[in-house]
Amino acid sequence: MNQKQIGTIVAIIGILLMIFTILAKNNEDRHIAAFVEKEGTCYAADGTCLHEQSRNLFLFGGILSAALILLGAYLIFFDKTQKVLAEHQVKVSSALRDFKRQETEKETFHAFLAGFSAEEQSVLKAIKEQDGIKQSTLRFRTGMSKSSLSLLLKSLEERGIISRKESGKTNEVFLRKKF
Repeated sequence: MNQKQIGTIVAIIGILLMIFTILAKNNEDRHIAAFVEKEGTCYAADGTCLHEQSRNLFLFGGILSAALILLGAYLIFFDKTQKVLAEHQVKVSSALRDFKRQETEKETFHAFLAGFSAEEQSVLKAIKEQDGIKQSTLRFRTGMSKSSLSLLLKSLEERGIISRKESGKTNEVFLRKKF
């Protein structure tokens, strides 16, 4: 059951209670009028006013029914708890899905790296972190000499793992397979 349905039920109960209270008050007023006509006073034998007892019953029933009607109206028109919870659940599900996808990509990349030497792994990790990295920047990140890096990149390019594109006096290096 959603919140609007619960609100409708509560409001209907409040309206029914209000009707019952009004009917009970009218019935009580008729009995009091008959008692006053017969006895000539509205005070019972113990000295209590019959109108006062009737008023208290009506006041209690009226307050309770008004509270139920207001609560029902609030649930129907104003409370957005269900909507907020649904939106939050969508966000959490999306974040979990993204996290799982990223974890899967990391695992795939680590499995891919397992077939390479330590130097090749450090170069491939640096390229993955910054796709299109300049060869000169790659040299500083890996700590390799210019010639060693150039030979290693040539080997990786021949095996179809990376591609290089000229960019001024240096090259930009890209992974061919996306992770």
